[in-house]
Amino acid sequence: MKSYDAVIIGAGPNALVNAAYLTKAGWSVVVLEKHNRPGGGLRTEALTLPGFVHDVYAGFLILFAASQAAADFGGDLAARGLEMLHSTKPAGVSMPGGRASLLTTSMEENMAEAERLAPGDGGAWLDMLSTMGPLAPQIFGLLAMDLSSPAAQGMIKGLMLTEDGSGPSAFAHTFLTSARTFLESQFKSEVFRGLLAPWVFHTGHGPEEANSGFWDQVFAMGCQQAGQFVAKGGAENMAKALVRLVEDQGGEIVTNAAVTRVDVENGKAVGVTTTDGTQYRANRAVITSTNPDQLYLKLLGDDAVSPSIKKQAGQYRYGHSVMAIHLAMNEPPRWHDERLNDVIYTHICDGLDGVSRNFNETTRRLLPADPVVGVGTPTLLDPDRAPEGKAVMVLQVLDVPYTFHGDAAGQIDVGDGTWTDEVANAFADRIFEIVGKHIVNFKDAVLARHIITPADLADANPNWVNGDPYSGSHDISQSFLLRPIAGQPAYQTPVSNLFMIGAATHPGLGLGSNSGFVVAQHLLK
Repeated sequence: MKSYDAVIIGAGPNALVNAAYLTKAGWSVVVLEKHNRPGGGLRTEALTLPGFVHDVYAGFLILFAASQAAADFGGDLAARGLEMLHSTKPAGVSMPGGRASLLTTSMEENMAEAERLAPGDGGAWLDMLSTMGPLAPQIFGLLAMDLSSPAAQGMIKGLMLTEDGSGPSAFAHTFLTSARTFLESQFKSEVFRGLLAPWVFHTGHGPEEANSGFWDQVFAMGCQQAGQFVAKGGAENMAKALVRLVEDQGGEIVTNAAVTRVDVENGKAVGVTTTDGTQYRANRAVITSTNPDQLYLKLLGDDAVSPSIKKQAGQYRYGHSVMAIHLAMNEPPRWHDERLNDVIYTHICDGLDGVSRNFNETTRRLLPADPVVGVGTPTLLDPDRAPEGKAVMVLQVLDVPYTFHGDAAGQIDVGDGTWTDEVANAFADRIFEIVGKHIVNFKDAVLARHIITPADLADANPNWVNGDPYSGSHDISQSFLLRPIAGQPAYQTPVSNLFMIGAATHPGLGLGSNSGFVVAQHLLK
């Protein structure tokens, strides 16, 4: 039996960041990864044609670039091969009828663009940021804290209550508002609403859900403040740099090592066992990047936790799915609105109502008739990912069902309601028709495509159940203090020395690695 201070299950971004902090402090750490290489959602491959390099899953790294881990380890990671490339034009939208807009990292430019679309919207943009901006330290601070801690509780009360504590604050209303309510009350322009509305899909919400308006504002504020980032050579270089850092600090990364059991003695986690029977002893902590249903119903023995915890874990809910189409392009895209040619990530949608329709059809388990498409072009920043003069592009279909019983457009034979090759290609053809109406040279420029379906996502990662890349629904009843489950509202499980990290814990989805950071700080105290 091999013995370590900490044993970490899974080698995604949160796990690698956690290991980086612990090994820097002198802990002996082993990270066990079931796949043949670490990284989780950070995987870069030549999916289409030779010379074209694609980020298979995650590829846009704004959340990591803005994280505490990036601040603490940025120099160390750069020395180990991670080069972050920055865009000052992070977001755009293209809507039917040639309508378009974009966000930049300039307050003045964004105000002017909003004002161009509708008189008064420039002032509304300033008002939104002037209201949210002063609260940014608390908001972003809480995204990197254990919400059950006394410090976090004090910050929450400060945000959610009036100064005299007599009632809810104005922020409390903002926090619970839906994206539709926020956008329709704040901005007159349908195009500017359409610029912001699709970002709710990146948070696992629909635009009519409580709390979605808060996240829309967070993403808007983040785009202007930070822009967007990609990793030179591909997002997997972030994982590779973290692995080198952990190993240089004395840690071990073991691949092809699937954990089948967390070993518990006298109510305390003491290690894990892998499929081949190898045991790894944990003297101080077992840290698991798994979802609560996997942890409490599969990895722990029958008597490790209470029936109440098991019941809650069994009721853990998963959200909608995502589909990706990776493209090798003969040339960079040329949009109908030439301003979008330099934007790193542009949504194609029919405004706020189009986002709402997409979410509603997916909820009813229909293939969306006019789905929202996120168009990412990393070669705008990193041209070496493609042969000279050519480009790579990803079409992210941001909200689709995992299984379905019909097609909202009534055109695709859905067969048995699963993502067969026939259904995937027919739906991809629909996406091509949509994108071709917005990008002038699209149909002629595509050289090859590679489709990642929700079923592929489910097969690729045990945390992506039902093709949910966000490791569980993020609606308000399964977020913040209620994440991952009500009986375990933070990172410490009911089992002593056993901790959870990853997207199933607060703050949830994304590559910010905050849960890995938070648990490391707790352990190092």
